[in-house]
Amino acid sequence: MGSMIKAKDLSFTYEDSDEGIKDVDFEIEAGEVVLITGNSGCGKSTLLRCLNGLIPAVTEGELKGSLNVAGKDAKDLKMHELNMELGSVFQNPRSQFFTDNTTSELVFPMENYGFSKEEMDVKVAQLKKDYMLDDLMDRNIFSLSSGERQMLALACARTMGQRVLLFDEPSANLDYGNAMRLGRLIERMKKQGLTIIVADHRFYYLDGIIDKALFMDNGNLKVFNSEEEFKSSGYNTRSFDIFSIDTGFHNKSLSGERVAGLNGVSYKDIIKDVSLDLHKGEITVIVGNNGAGKTTLAKLFSKSIKPDSGKIDVKELPFFIMQDPDYQLFGTSVFNELTLVKNDPSRIEECLKYLNLYEYKDAHPFELSGGQKQRLQIGMAMLCDKDVIIFDEPTSGLDVSSMERVSGEICRLGEKSAVMVISHDYEFIRNVADRIVYLKDGYIKEDFLLNEENLEKLNNIFHELEKERKDEKTQD
Repeated sequence: MGSMIKAKDLSFTYEDSDEGIKDVDFEIEAGEVVLITGNSGCGKSTLLRCLNGLIPAVTEGELKGSLNVAGKDAKDLKMHELNMELGSVFQNPRSQFFTDNTTSELVFPMENYGFSKEEMDVKVAQLKKDYMLDDLMDRNIFSLSSGERQMLALACARTMGQRVLLFDEPSANLDYGNAMRLGRLIERMKKQGLTIIVADHRFYYLDGIIDKALFMDNGNLKVFNSEEEFKSSGYNTRSFDIFSIDTGFHNKSLSGERVAGLNGVSYKDIIKDVSLDLHKGEITVIVGNNGAGKTTLAKLFSKSIKPDSGKIDVKELPFFIMQDPDYQLFGTSVFNELTLVKNDPSRIEECLKYLNLYEYKDAHPFELSGGQKQRLQIGMAMLCDKDVIIFDEPTSGLDVSSMERVSGEICRLGEKSAVMVISHDYEFIRNVADRIVYLKDGYIKEDFLLNEENLEKLNNIFHELEKERKDEKTQD
């Protein structure tokens, strides 16, 4: 079908840093689905920024080599010209929205390019059909679930008829059902001739549709020319079949001190008559689709919102690690960030070394990659010495080895504290969970210990989450 993107000796070094990408060579054909993966901080996001023009337009550093997009030298393309060829969907779609209304957001690019009202009406009608947006029109963007925001961002990335779509960690904030739904949508777009480039650590939802894998390692690139070649590469690709993993079970006797509880708690129409106790020495994982009320449950335990009815009983306020690290990073450096939790230099150094963040101790927290920010938050939890610790999606954006390291640390925290975790990450759940609580439509539908006898219950929950998305009004 012809080359869509071609890079030759492409290098980028950030200003005041040795990090970046080095002499990258690859070619992407039109209509291919290409996976970009590798460990956290390996250069995936840098490569994506080169492709979408953020490098060198808004990111300072030294760019060398050549990059061609749709047969044109990217250096000769202005940003608005490149945007006609490439559409981007960021890891956190909220960061790419310009309005607070879904319909306004959808037409925003067309308004900037001078489309007539008639042209916009025709295009919006087509996007609504292609991306199942009927229920998303004319809504407040900040009221949308993660899956809904991503679907809106995807539609916005196609408003100009772009033939190349770039996804940065698209599964990071999606439940299993929405991730599998995204995979089906990507497969459908591939059949339509679109070129899809996905940078992600988790790729089970792409099983069977990848044409090429670009594996990044400390800024260097290795190209695998088929999915099978990548699967046999020696890299940990077990994520293609998440239900085949065997991590064993903790088989704890859960009889620790009760340190927090909800009794008959309801909040708006999100949480309905929920009773749930948390005990020391227990890791409770809350699962359910996007929008089921999981984060609301965590906010109730933290008393950041008040219930409409019922009682919240906590001995002390929990330490709450939020889903988006940017909301709770305040320090002037990585080291300083941890002193805000506990001013103990020796413990902080030990913590940073354990999480492979010591070399960044003097960096500003916002200079870290998404995965590195997640690990910094884990460090905050390690140092907080609280009876109750709550994590909201602690492994989004983490590679397999970082996920396993974080799992080990959360298990250590679970030896002395009550730990509540909200997660969509099946592999992570298998590594840490003592107990599974399945939240659906605001109610607790299942509550059980995770052991060999109950493993099928967990697997069935994930299959149910996928089926719910399949049963929704789609064109998959």
